[in-house]
Amino acid sequence: MNYAWGLEFVELTPGTEKDRWYSNKVPDFVGLHGNALLTKCAIEDPVMFRNKIGPYFSSEKTPENGDGWKKRLGGRMGMLAQIIVDDRKTVIGSIHKIGGYHEEVKEYIGEKDAIIAGDQHGSYCEHIGLQNIVSDEGGAEMHFTWPASCEGFGKLRGDNICSNMKVVEEEVTTKPCVSNFGFSSDVGDHALTSVVVAGNTEQTGLVSIIN
Repeated sequence: MNYAWGLEFVELTPGTEKDRWYSNKVPDFVGLHGNALLTKCAIEDPVMFRNKIGPYFSSEKTPENGDGWKKRLGGRMGMLAQIIVDDRKTVIGSIHKIGGYHEEVKEYIGEKDAIIAGDQHGSYCEHIGLQNIVSDEGGAEMHFTWPASCEGFGKLRGDNICSNMKVVEEEVTTKPCVSNFGFSSDVGDHALTSVVVAGNTEQTGLVSIIN
């Protein structure tokens, strides 16, 4: 498995009570918070786009820093790279609430196949010239992603997949839940989204993405 990883934040505080509960009371302090790409394909030409340090680093209590419990050094980011699928370059990307950089991302994609996903509003797809890939099977509520748990999918879709590729298998949203021996445990508060796509030429194989 090949990977690319980019640092988004250095955590400077212990984290909220909910954060510490998820991590078995291990504090976030000096934790590294970032985005990653995992693929069996070789990764080429990785790039990062990053917003400036903002209210996450503020010493004031703000919604962005969890009322002071989530003070962070860094900025929201997006990371893109290229893989080769049947001799054709395909852009892959992981994004997290990044602001702006629409033209830079479109320039990086160019005429290539692309699939970019993350914790980002669905309108971002249109801003970078891609389609928002989301199924309507079962109703919109079955494709919400936050705040998700073993009990449900939450109240909105905050995680999205953007692509210009052909959908082969419809997008699926999965609760962030692991079940063993009759017990269920949350592994996060965002649901997982996945889809299988194919390139825009007959020679291009399938690409499966899990967000």
